[in-house]
Amino acid sequence: MHSTDIQWSAILSWGYADNMLRLKSKQSEPPINFIQCSPLHQVTACAWVSDGCQLFTGSRCGVITAYINRFNTTTPTEMEVESQVHLYGHSSEVTSLHVCKPYSILISVSRDGTCILWDLNRLCYVQSLTGHKSPVTAVSASETTGDIATVCDSVGGGSDLRLWTVNGDLIGHVHCREIICSVAFSNQPEGVSVNVITGGLENGVVRLWSTWDLKPVREITFPKSNKPIISLTYSCDGHHLYTANSEGTVMAWCRRDQQRMKLPMFYSFLSSYAAS
Repeated sequence: MHSTDIQWSAILSWGYADNMLRLKSKQSEPPINFIQCSPLHQVTACAWVSDGCQLFTGSRCGVITAYINRFNTTTPTEMEVESQVHLYGHSSEVTSLHVCKPYSILISVSRDGTCILWDLNRLCYVQSLTGHKSPVTAVSASETTGDIATVCDSVGGGSDLRLWTVNGDLIGHVHCREIICSVAFSNQPEGVSVNVITGGLENGVVRLWSTWDLKPVREITFPKSNKPIISLTYSCDGHHLYTANSEGTVMAWCRRDQQRMKLPMFYSFLSSYAAS
């Protein structure tokens, strides 16, 4: 879409018993050992800057590690670590990491109820988004406005969805009776489109909220799947939505055809391991 020359790509996987990060860069090969993480920092979340060589990992103890890497075609993974920096701010498990490259921020959330913005370039603390009364379980940011969506457990059940500006001001919040397992922003140009916050629910439903007023826009359901939607993302052009549930089933959705009702573009079952 952006006429980018892709030098290298790979699937990063974690969650292994040996706390190893592994890369799979060729379809014909199994994942290759990449980084042996410290036993003290059991990896619970990862995020990679897509057009750079920065990798971030969150751990069960709350420490975030930033790895600065470089291409090296002589190594099996074609990528090697040059240096690493630890970021301290959470006192409990890091549940999610999100990179917003257009605004040069990394957002981390934790079971201790904290949400922290970090500077991608200087690898330092920027500010915290406060007010969460329970573990923050999911986070995402808009690449068009920089707005941030956080999800935390609600005391009475379900989840609370909060919308913030990139400067840390609370825009609004809404309660969802179901548990929100994952969240993402659509990425259409502002001014000609109304973007939505997309949430993957525990019952397999995908719900859309308007970024203007957090009012529900619609729901996407598929009768054959009612498992929690643990991950979702939009394509670069925003025309397709990809969802993955807890059983490893991936579905791709596109806009409704005017002539007939479309089923998902594809319906695929993957082996269950953590990947990014």
